[in-house]
Amino acid sequence: MKNDTELHLDADGNINTAYYIRQARQLRSDYVATLITRVKNKFKALFHIQLPSINAKQPAQH
Repeated sequence: MKNDTELHLDADGNINTAYYIRQARQLRSDYVATLITRVKNKFKALFHIQLPSINAKQPAQH
């Protein structure tokens, strides 16, 4: 099996853990931002109230 994944190494030739920690933090940050946006939109849609339009040309129905 061929693995085309390139590892990021530090100056000593070790796996650059700082790079992967930054990547993980960025991915988590993006995910949480998307999650919050989706929850906010769902919450807004849940409580969205559409008021009836007012048409001045029609007389009020009694």
